[in-house]
Amino acid sequence: MQHIRHYTAVLCMSLVLAGCGFALRGSEQTAMPITTVELRAMQQNSPFMQQLRDALANADVSTSPAGGSATYILSVGEEQTSTRTASVNSRARAAQYDLQLAVSVQLDGAGITVFGPETLSVQRSYYEDIANIAGSNEEMELLRTEMRRELVEQLLRRLRVAANSATSQ
Repeated sequence: MQHIRHYTAVLCMSLVLAGCGFALRGSEQTAMPITTVELRAMQQNSPFMQQLRDALANADVSTSPAGGSATYILSVGEEQTSTRTASVNSRARAAQYDLQLAVSVQLDGAGITVFGPETLSVQRSYYEDIANIAGSNEEMELLRTEMRRELVEQLLRRLRVAANSATSQ
């Protein structure tokens, strides 16, 4: 009897989580109306471009080489990072930093500009632990990786909307 209650509770919790729209990060995927895209980038082997290629592959969008038979051309500008001091501690040293990551993008299809050029950006802040500089540096790199992932997700959402509106016209 106790097992039945346990399984019922797990089933109810799963239904509640699914019903409210909860999904694990990266597991939610909707169909991408774009099937092939040509990627043009200033930094072809940057971490952002690697994450973008992986995300496009996961969304079943193939990337073609320059001059290929792609439906759309996605131009990606140089990744721009900036760091500024947000607050200082009692010793007049930086205690908190604001990180910003931005990239400009443009989508062209069938000889027209679908969107762009526009700049996508993400901002985060973190506290520096002066007693653990190596850990603070690792945290900063982890934040930058997460920021790149968020920029890629923003770009994919933008691509879905732009391609849906271009095909409906």
